[in-house]
Amino acid sequence: MRIVILEMALCVLLLFSPASSFANEAQAALTGGRMSEHRYEIPAQLNPEERRWFKVFQEGNFLSDGWQDIATDILAKTPPEQRLEQKKALEHLGYKIGLEWCRPNAVRKVDSSMLQEWGDILRKTARNNPKLLAKAIAYIDQEVDAVLD
Repeated sequence: MRIVILEMALCVLLLFSPASSFANEAQAALTGGRMSEHRYEIPAQLNPEERRWFKVFQEGNFLSDGWQDIATDILAKTPPEQRLEQKKALEHLGYKIGLEWCRPNAVRKVDSSMLQEWGDILRKTARNNPKLLAKAIAYIDQEVDAVLD
């Protein structure tokens, strides 16, 4: 119970405090000591609401992990000889999915259940058979293309 209250208090601090070393330390505590550095560009053509949702997709929120953390976890389990190629593939895929997911609900073709399914595929593959990650990424990329056509 105390841990849950502590986590909630730290979330409130993260949401309402200015960027500071304290906020960064709180984030590290909430993520088990892992501080992720988010590296992506928000497309200039997006309106302010789309920009906000693109950022949520990339960074996550209290309900779900963001693409950046998912990709970091996947790459940590990726065989070293495949990391550079898979990093590029994950960046491309994250950009493509995020660009569609940030659109208004009435017009977007990628929904949250698809994100959950694709994230599960990546996590399970990374955990059970990391040598197949390149195929899993390619499969999801094809699924996204099919949805967007």
